Amino acid sequence: MFGLSQYFDPQERRLVVQSVVIGIVVWVVVYALKTAVHEVSHEVLHFVETQPPPLLVFFVLLFLVIGAVVVATLARTTGRVIHYRDDEGRVHELIDIEGDGLERAISLYYASEPTFEQSLLGDEGVDVRWKLPTFSLALRKAVATLFTIGSGGSGGLEASVTLIGESLSAGLFKPRRQLNGRFSRLMNWWRPTDPDDLQTAQLSGISAAVATLLGAPFTAAFFATEVMYRKRPVIEKLIYSLISALVAFFLNNFAHSFLEEGEGFSYFGDAALFEVGVRYLPPLNNWHYYVLLLGMTLSIALMSIIFGRLRAAVEDWLHHQLTNTWVRHIGGAIATGLIALGVYGLIYFLGAQGMFGLHTESAPEALSLVLGTGESVIDAALAGELLLLLAVVALLAKMLATMITIGSGGSAGLLIPSLFFGTMVATIFVEAPALLGASAEWDFSATPLVFIAPAMTASLVSIVNVPLAAMLFAIEIFSGSYIVPSLMALVIAALFAHQTSIYRTQRERYDQRQILPGYGSRRVPIPDKWDGKTVVDLNLRQTFDVNVIGWVDRQGDDGMPRVRLSAGVNRPLHRGDILVVIGLEGDLDRLQEEIDAPAGARPPAEESEEEAIP
Repeated sequence: MFGLSQYFDPQERRLVVQSVVIGIVVWVVVYALKTAVHEVSHEVLHFVETQPPPLLVFFVLLFLVIGAVVVATLARTTGRVIHYRDDEGRVHELIDIEGDGLERAISLYYASEPTFEQSLLGDEGVDVRWKLPTFSLALRKAVATLFTIGSGGSGGLEASVTLIGESLSAGLFKPRRQLNGRFSRLMNWWRPTDPDDLQTAQLSGISAAVATLLGAPFTAAFFATEVMYRKRPVIEKLIYSLISALVAFFLNNFAHSFLEEGEGFSYFGDAALFEVGVRYLPPLNNWHYYVLLLGMTLSIALMSIIFGRLRAAVEDWLHHQLTNTWVRHIGGAIATGLIALGVYGLIYFLGAQGMFGLHTESAPEALSLVLGTGESVIDAALAGELLLLLAVVALLAKMLATMITIGSGGSAGLLIPSLFFGTMVATIFVEAPALLGASAEWDFSATPLVFIAPAMTASLVSIVNVPLAAMLFAIEIFSGSYIVPSLMALVIAALFAHQTSIYRTQRERYDQRQILPGYGSRRVPIPDKWDGKTVVDLNLRQTFDVNVIGWVDRQGDDGMPRVRLSAGVNRPLHRGDILVVIGLEGDLDRLQEEIDAPAGARPPAEESEEEAIP
């Protein structure tokens, strides 16, 4: 639609389908568990409470012991050990169904992440997670939780469902029996091979489980992310950012009340960016609202793509055509002024003709449609006082003026303009149905806020690429009533326009952040023809320009695989050992060709030298 599909690549479409399926499957299991726990716990407590004191004590202990026996039996007979490394580097053995489940879920979540030991041993990627239980773990954890809490054990469900959600989501993609035909191709498309994609599925499963439990989707997504990445620097630094932000918030409100309201220390005023009068509740039961919301969000995504392309083109043209700094800055200022004056002239002319409800007295106010931050125009839109024509003109003119101002080198940002653009698109969708004679179900002109709030979220996501900040902005400024429509706008805008970020570093993907592009490492199995030779004998550095960084003994002194680093280069190698080498991808390919070649074949280097002899 509108050319947006090219920004929604096949991998993202697959992840969306997977997330939907994960949400359904996890909801079914967790909802059933939640209902069963509540019902069993209620019946047990009701039964115990109706007993006389002597029997009450007996039954309390009896039910608790029954639950403990069932869980202990499951742990002894079906439990699997999961290893977890603490902050001090010690490795702990955890029984998968015991405890709250969070440590188990965290350990399983990071199982597919590459580690040095796993890489050298050949155990890495999604295969590491597949070796551990998935569906069976979810089932056993659900039964253990039901008997623990249902029998009267004290605790909640959130940690247990975290492990259940992770296990179910991982199990949906675990390789099964090979099938032929179309179903096999579907499974190949469905099954993730990248640890990042698997972790996306695992995080989705945890979010779905917690959302089923709490009924709060945004909190669930944030909970899952913070639990899994709490020790990452960005999450740890968040608390300190919040402290500074709170200090600035209170000082800002104090200054507003003391300096502007004149009320001194008695009142912390409202220093919000926009003036919001009546906070209308969004019509969440009106399907017409959701249809218009979808159209509005897609339009904002399209607008952001167009704006991003035009802005890059304008900035490039100005810097290449107007190489003199003075000329570029002055030229940009004059162009911005001419756009504003053009809008002024247009509004004055239409007002003189009495067209579109305009009048000549409103012409001077037309300058604010282009010049400045545009906050007064946003306030007018929030109050329902902005006409459809003015919204269209303001959207087009402000976009062009902003491109020129920033592209020419002017010092200005895009956060407020992005809110401005979203507000104008929302105003168009608010005013257009009534103008076109639509029925009352489509007319929201009396409550423009119900579209402007999610529109601001969509524009922040589409242009500035800050989804969490966009969501929290809508909640803090317009109240939590707008979390559902704002979440919808966020998801749609993020899917279609997240690659159009105005900041270069936000557009970089994982495979574009290599330290040394073109270099790689390989695990090279020792062939028969190298048996008994040493690293010195092979002379791999001189022949193939690769460096040996270690090797793996498939069977060390203790019978287990052993990684050897910085070991003696004169140690004889044997068939079954694995060398670990690093170098350019092309050199590594040549080395692999030599290993695959039959015994007696000449190395590529030797062949080239002999052929060079006349």
